[in-house]
Amino acid sequence: MMARRVLLGILPLWVLAAALAVTWLPETFSTWEKAARLVLCAPLILYFPGRMLADTLRIEGDTVTRGTLAVFLSFATCIFLGLLLHVVGHLDARGWVYALGLTTIAVRWLNVVLQLARPVSAIRWAWPGRRFGAFAASMILATSSVLMARPVALERKPFQFTELWMVPKWTWTNNVVMVGVRNSEDARTLYSLDLVLGGTLIGKMPTFELAPSSSQTFEFSIPTKTHPPARLEAWLYKDGDRGTIYRKVWMTTDALQSPAPTGITLQFAPELKNG
Repeated sequence: MMARRVLLGILPLWVLAAALAVTWLPETFSTWEKAARLVLCAPLILYFPGRMLADTLRIEGDTVTRGTLAVFLSFATCIFLGLLLHVVGHLDARGWVYALGLTTIAVRWLNVVLQLARPVSAIRWAWPGRRFGAFAASMILATSSVLMARPVALERKPFQFTELWMVPKWTWTNNVVMVGVRNSEDARTLYSLDLVLGGTLIGKMPTFELAPSSSQTFEFSIPTKTHPPARLEAWLYKDGDRGTIYRKVWMTTDALQSPAPTGITLQFAPELKNG
């Protein structure tokens, strides 16, 4: 009983201290300031709101039961307040502290008012009406969260792409290059490859199909090395459209030294072939 009185006595001061810590401490705070924020704000997230709700609902039980229920009620309060903060556009540290602090104080005030209006012993939680009310409130909260999240989830489109690379096989002395394709699209995709040296087509790979998250490599033998260096390019086509280069990678060949580092063209739109 004494611990409960101490908690109720320091609760307003604790909420005020947490609000001041979040409001007045600078953004680039030191380690001790981080620790101060953590000590002051953690109970507002993990315990205080749920404890006030448990007292207001006048739930019976031992200390462990009431403490455990207070933690879960605090998490439920955070979920509900997070939805409200998202709607009003203040989903930041200050918004969280203000919302949790005001909710804790409001529930505590409601507890005092109810005790003055109905000074009776605690009502058992097993009363069917309260169980139904809690279930209905949880269903409303879950349904509202799904309805609010659905439009944003439908608007979000995952990033889909095709990866193309080309590297020499082992050393450049064997005149062999390896070209790899990885499908990170959302469906099975048809691809085809062309290998071009100095503007001349020297290799052509017929159409092949790759499943999502799968890859395949091919080896091409380069007829000769040229001097001055020539540009070796790999052109990738998608869905049988050989009029549009979907991805392109390139490297330079030199008769006297190893090839220059591989270059990759980052294309935000497919490239149309000339001619």
